[in-house]
Amino acid sequence: MRYLAILAALLITAVGSTAGAAQLADRQHCDEVQNTVRAQLETACPCATAENRAAHARCIGDKLRELSACHRGSDGREQCGPVPRTCVLSLHRAMSRSSCGERDAVTCCLPRQRDCLNDPHPGDGKQEGTCARTQKPCDTLRDCVIPVCRLATNAEGCTKGGGTVGSGKDCSTACAP
Repeated sequence: MRYLAILAALLITAVGSTAGAAQLADRQHCDEVQNTVRAQLETACPCATAENRAAHARCIGDKLRELSACHRGSDGREQCGPVPRTCVLSLHRAMSRSSCGERDAVTCCLPRQRDCLNDPHPGDGKQEGTCARTQKPCDTLRDCVIPVCRLATNAEGCTKGGGTVGSGKDCSTACAP
């Protein structure tokens, strides 16, 4: 009986880590797709002329729907646009989280700490662990501080909250190194 319990625990752990790896791969794939179609989205929905934030988000949604649309080709096979449907939601979320259409709003990069996992001897100077969610090598928790983007009503509000004003108008590029 105890053997079965141990076997079940190992199986659940294996399935969980496989699912985590699949989610990371999906996220990385969607990031690559976003980099590929970014220029098309920015051309179709220019930030500088956005009437307001909701109108900009609506424009992004319409363009993503167009870029992910599928239809039957002349050969009878289904042909889809460059954006896989599995990436539409994450791309829409990233691109519509912007300060476009808001006069004083800025993107704000806030430091967030993630766990350093599986380092047998933390603080020894050897990066033998990995940061949770990013899979970046680490030795201590300080190695795992990553910026998280949020919108702030103005630059003063961002810095007052411990953040730094982002370099871009949308959260997909504002905190990039």
